[in-house]
Formats: sequence, structure tokens, C-alpha cells
Amino acid sequence: MDGSIPLNSSHKEMIKESPELAAVASRWVLAIQNKDREALTNLFSATEHVRYLGTAPGEYWSGAILRDGYADHAEEIPDFVIRNVEVEAFECGSVGWASWIGETQFDIVGSESVARFTLVFVLEGGTWKIAHVHASNPTSNIEKLGIEHSALHGLVLAAKEGFKLVGGEETATVMFTDIASSSSIANSVGDRAWASTINWHFETVSEMIEDNDGHIVKTLGDGTMSTFSSARAAMTAAKAIQKLVTEAKREPQLVVRIGIHTGDVIRADGDFFGNVVNKAARIAAAANPGQILVSDVTRVMAESSVEFDFESPVSVTLRGIEGHHLISTLKWT
Repeated sequence: MDGSIPLNSSHKEMIKESPELAAVASRWVLAIQNKDREALTNLFSATEHVRYLGTAPGEYWSGAILRDGYADHAEEIPDFVIRNVEVEAFECGSVGWASWIGETQFDIVGSESVARFTLVFVLEGGTWKIAHVHASNPTSNIEKLGIEHSALHGLVLAAKEGFKLVGGEETATVMFTDIASSSSIANSVGDRAWASTINWHFETVSEMIEDNDGHIVKTLGDGTMSTFSSARAAMTAAKAIQKLVTEAKREPQLVVRIGIHTGDVIRADGDFFGNVVNKAARIAAAANPGQILVSDVTRVMAESSVEFDFESPVSVTLRGIEGHHLISTLKWT
């Protein structure tokens, strides 16, 4: 066995791994990094059916416009370094495809991110040429959709563990934080100042969460997701975050919205999933700048404590979740 896979029972060609195409895919990314105009032009297919699908709105180009203009697009990309690259490539007759995944760090921002490319190749005159490129910068579903998909993630985890049970179900209080109007602030202060601000913010929020026996699960662009074993601990942390951010003597001034919900969550591979997580995210999205919103379940768990003061519960709809839901504003000023 050489790793080849028959395309179908009636097809003579075989799908096989392609070190050659892996090298072409790597050369493509290296040409972007080095702003190699000749390579970026010549690596594309001569056909008018060549396509490029990027990550930003409007980044869908084709034909001569793509071949003639992509080098100019690459010139605008800030200098960056590449680490921890993974490349896979396959070919079948005159067609091939590859995936390129690597960590990138841009000089202008400083923070690391993940870049992903998938490429489709065709043979033209005995030379592999790119017929299609899809660039992908992974964004969490919480940040993009307001929910966290868990079905495929669970299957992947199960596969990695040989289909053994992974993680488990437990009760937790989930808290989401989010900086209001972050895009406008970032545009007004510039990338470098914003990078410094967001780093300070994450350090501050993490400290308040950990000081109250919470656990930072992940950061989400300009927000955070964390869990607590106690609803009271989560609300104490939320109040501390709002006070510290509001009283901070630094510019730009930030305003945070926070949402909290309690219930059974699924924990696997260091992350948390399930309806409780989704609802906590939607509650945070419903909060006004400077507001802490908590679900009725969370409020009931702490309403006997004199350290928490709530406004009267209100019934609301939450995007993507059926029915009406009682939520309360936790006073912190």
C-alpha cells in the first residue's frame, strides 16, 4: 500500500500525496511574505476561471484582474513572520489541491494569529498552476455567530481519543465580557495603540476573574469567556471588572458589557459547550454598554445575599434562542 486512494471504481487515476504541490503551496505563501511580484503573478493559472476568495468583504477576484493585481494586494500586507507551518497536498491526474496552516505575527500589531490557505491546482504545459485560492483567518463561532457549534467538535475529540468518552457534564456559571464600540475605538487610535489597550484589558479582566476563583476559557477578539463554580463569584468578578475599567486612568476609555448564565455545561479539551454557553453569550450581546445582565437562574442563586442588588427582572427574546427569557441588571455602581 502506498497511500493512494482510487477516485472511483471506474477511474484509472489515483489520489496520492503530493510533495511537489506541498512545495508549490509553501512557495505561494513565501511569495506573499517576500512580496515576490513575479512569483505571485506566474503561479496563477492563465485561465479566466481562476478565482480567489479572501477573508474580508469584497475579496473575491478572478481572471486577469486577479493575476495582474494580486501582487499589489500583497504589497499592502504588513511585514510578518511565519511559525509552525503544516502543509498537506494531494494530486489526481491533472488536478491537485493543498492546505497550508501556519502561525503569523504581523509587525504592525505584534500579536500572533493563525492563517489558513486552501489551493486548487491544474497542470498547464506540464507546470502546476493555481486555479483557486481560499484564504481563511479562523474566528470563533461565539464571536461570529453568537453560538458555539459543538457537534463536529465532539466527534473530532472522540476520534482523537479512539471514540472514548471525553470531557463531561458539570454545573458552572458562564460569563462573557465584551468591549462596546471596539471597532470604532481601534480605528480612531490606530493598530499599535489598540494592541496595547487590548492587552492591558485582557490582563485586567483575567486578574479579576482569577482573583474570584474563576477560569479564563478563551479570549474572543475584544472579549472573554470564563467559568466559575459559583454564581456569586462570577457576579463579584463582573462588578470588579466594571469598576476597574471605568476608573482606569488611561486612554482610550473603555466601556464593557457583561452577560452571565448558570447551568449544565459540557467540558472537553479545555473548552466548554452547550446551550448554557450559547445563552450566556446572547445575554452579553443584549447588554447595554456598562451593564451587567444575569439570567434568572443566576439571580435566584444569589438574591439572598446583601452584596448583590438587582433591578426588576424583564422578559426578553435572545437572538437564536427560542422563547422569552427573564434577565436582570446587576447593579455595580
